[in-house]
Amino acid sequence: MDDWASEGDDLKEDGSFFLGGGAVVAGVDYEAAWLEARAAASELNLLLGRLELRGVDLVRAQAGWSDDGQGVVFMEGTLSGARKLWAVVDRMLVRGEIEPRQSS
Repeated sequence: MDDWASEGDDLKEDGSFFLGGGAVVAGVDYEAAWLEARAAASELNLLLGRLELRGVDLVRAQAGWSDDGQGVVFMEGTLSGARKLWAVVDRMLVRGEIEPRQSS
């Protein structure tokens, strides 16, 4: 199975399990938001895998949640992976494939 497939995508490269983000507050539904974030992270990981961002060039997305129960996606990676991702996005900007956002 591809390293970036959705099954087991909560396992970090070192084999540890990642399941969260912020603190858990009683009465807040984290599950739905986390499941939505997990689906988004899984899709992003498939794309990152297609960009060959693994091994020494690892960049990975993982699902989590904020203190107020919103789903979030964390990205982490190696220095060379971050630079490779930057180069891909920069080329897209130069070719006009994506529009830069003006800072406020």
